[in-house]
Amino acid sequence: MKKYLITDPKFYPNFKLNLTNSIEKYKPDYICFRDKTSTKNAKLAVEIAKYYKIPIVVNQYLELLNLGFDGVHLTSNQLYLIDNFKNCLTFASTHSIEEIKKAKNSDFITFSPIFNSKGREGLGIDVLNKICEETTSKVFALGGIISDKEVEQIKLSKAYGFASIRYFLV
Repeated sequence: MKKYLITDPKFYPNFKLNLTNSIEKYKPDYICFRDKTSTKNAKLAVEIAKYYKIPIVVNQYLELLNLGFDGVHLTSNQLYLIDNFKNCLTFASTHSIEEIKKAKNSDFITFSPIFNSKGREGLGIDVLNKICEETTSKVFALGGIISDKEVEQIKLSKAYGFASIRYFLV
């Protein structure tokens, strides 16, 4: 089961320490630098990921790709850009079959929400399995994955892995 750590500035007040501790404890396979309010930690995130030899992608601020990121994580509103990133690692956020079809040229997709998250009702494991069966993309389950309880359910699914912000917090 692959693990995809997504950063968020409100959960990483001491960015370097928080990210390093999360990497050392959980050993993620991929990292997404997700900071919609500031780009100041982008270079630091790349340095940390390179030190630990973990592929890192940038979310939202695609112009930061040239700072050494291995690729991009496109939002569902950016799916039309997928073909612009053929030469790098590409993740795509999806929430429906229609979005999954738009993301077919990405390396990976995240599909959410699987569990209840931030006031949104989770779609559940059965829907996740159906999505995994209907796409050739490698699917990361996302949304409401905050403890080993949810991870264990994902392990029993057909998903390639899981992505989370809160699960990886130390």
